[in-house]
Amino acid sequence: MPPSNPRSSSLVVSVSEMRWAVAAGRAGRAGRAGRVVVVGGSMAGLLAARALADHAESVVVLERERLSDEVAPRGRVPQGRHLHVLLSAGLDRLRQWFPGIEEELTSLGAVPVDGFGAWVHQGGAYRARGYWGRPGLGMTRPLLELVVRRRVAALPSVTIEDGVTVESLRVRQGRVTGVVVAGEARPADLVVDCSGRSSRIAHDLAAARLLDPPVTKVGIDIGYSSFFLRRAPEDFEGMFLVSIENPGSFRGGAVVPVEGDRWQVTLSGVHGDVPPATDDGLVDFAATLSTPAVAQLIAQCERVSDIHTYRFPSSQRRHYEKVRALLPGLVTLGDASSSFDPIYGQGMTSSALQAAALGAVAGRVGILSDELPKRFHRKAARIIEAPWRIAVGGDFGHPKTVGDRPVGTAQLNGYMVRVIHAAHASLPVARSFNRVLQLEDPPASLLRPSMVAKVLRASRRSPVVTGAEVRHPTVGPHPVG
Repeated sequence: MPPSNPRSSSLVVSVSEMRWAVAAGRAGRAGRAGRVVVVGGSMAGLLAARALADHAESVVVLERERLSDEVAPRGRVPQGRHLHVLLSAGLDRLRQWFPGIEEELTSLGAVPVDGFGAWVHQGGAYRARGYWGRPGLGMTRPLLELVVRRRVAALPSVTIEDGVTVESLRVRQGRVTGVVVAGEARPADLVVDCSGRSSRIAHDLAAARLLDPPVTKVGIDIGYSSFFLRRAPEDFEGMFLVSIENPGSFRGGAVVPVEGDRWQVTLSGVHGDVPPATDDGLVDFAATLSTPAVAQLIAQCERVSDIHTYRFPSSQRRHYEKVRALLPGLVTLGDASSSFDPIYGQGMTSSALQAAALGAVAGRVGILSDELPKRFHRKAARIIEAPWRIAVGGDFGHPKTVGDRPVGTAQLNGYMVRVIHAAHASLPVARSFNRVLQLEDPPASLLRPSMVAKVLRASRRSPVVTGAEVRHPTVGPHPVG
């Protein structure tokens, strides 16, 4: 089935974007020095360019794929057709970098979602609904990426070049001095590797024994199937559904309203227990989830896209912070540094926070400083640690997960079951839990004595403990599509 077109496939420069670009131009380039090359034009690369535009004389983003001015998945981003979430911490960062971007995305069909419309089923019941914090946005990754790319391209010091393949780095006397494109050198004072999990730069440097950081992998072998359903604008406005079978079978399902009057649906499973790619198979798989609402919605709504599948073998982390002698002139950011189990939706937000850290370090020591890589990767490691602990710790709840288990994982997972149960009955606990999942607060915030006391009290009121009937959202009998 052909995919339905979003409300607007061609974007125009917004008034807020033009005002922001004018303001940035007036600021001039005072205090800026150094040439930056960013390898990769994905979200990580775009946000790194935005962060460094305040400190560098020039920033060039080199993307090997031909970029379109339409809202469409990119061919070299296999996850682009699947459900993506920009967590609160990431959305807050985008609001600061790009004034008016939330309003622009909403005008293009992104849907505000919050805790009042949330039906998140985990551990036997739904998380308490209500005020969880500022609303987020339901939208596809292609829409977000296109809007961000246009905003970044409007910056006076940034250039985005597509259809450009970086063949190698130029390294002279132990320092990275640029990249090689089509056999020609492109000089740079700082190269930012945002080329993804399978970074050619990282592999080549390791093979040459120039930079070979320790690598941690945790095998989860997650597979998922995603597709779009038709959504009437007035149906269940702001509602989203999530079913998380962790602890349990680890089967999952999520339904989020996105632009184009559509629901985006992703079903997932781990260690070979993956959802099929047929209509009947999807409904049968969804029927095994702990909430019947996902299967009901799939059965009642018209599918308006193909079914796309994806397999993710393992979470992976390159520990640059553990390398004693990094290469001056090179930093690594986003999936090229750390890629998490995507079901937790942390990738784009982690990249945004890493980019902000890179900008902060560049502002202190300068683009030209040999100390920049070491200082950045130390800060990035602290940023990565929170989503890594959340994703990897959760994945080790499954007995087949393999890899380096973080110290204290079993004890922490036991306590997290109490947190999940407490979040069924206590809105304050649900709000605090959500802030951790949204990367606004560190996981340690759930271990504060006052929070532990709330968790222990509220967990006893969970329907799982009391035996109370769990009310599911009603998605019928009228059609929702």
